[in-house]
Amino acid sequence: MDFQHTSVMLHEVIDNLNIKEDGIYVDGTLGGAGHSLEVCRRLSEKGRLIGIDQDAEAIEAAQDRLKEFKDRAAIMRGNYCDMAEMLRKTGVTEVNGILLDLGVSSHQLDDKDRGFTYREEALLDMRMDQRQSLSAETVLNTYSEEELKRIIRT
Repeated sequence: MDFQHTSVMLHEVIDNLNIKEDGIYVDGTLGGAGHSLEVCRRLSEKGRLIGIDQDAEAIEAAQDRLKEFKDRAAIMRGNYCDMAEMLRKTGVTEVNGILLDLGVSSHQLDDKDRGFTYREEALLDMRMDQRQSLSAETVLNTYSEEELKRIIRT
């Protein structure tokens, strides 16, 4: 899988996280792990990075990218909205920093099979988490005009 991605504002993000080598950091939108790789490089063997993503392809790419740091990097599949519960389940009660790089990744936009692109003819999928059954195509073709207005305005 080709999951090339240049992390946006990498140095600014890393500088502002003010990483302590023995700290615990969460990347709630792990993606291709560009930011997380830099965090791991600054952690000692006592430090820990927890990466969360709901996209199976992103997780696979992140596992490959972070393989040299598997002693300090844990990757979890889920949504950052559930971060507190996910951390509690692993015994983490405090963290030193949290990173959320919100939005669609270039990988998701470039892969027409993901259904996010407008550059090519493709099915309208738009699911960040492929385990979800509801696609954008289903929503647009089955929801009423009123329901669509409510979604767009919310």
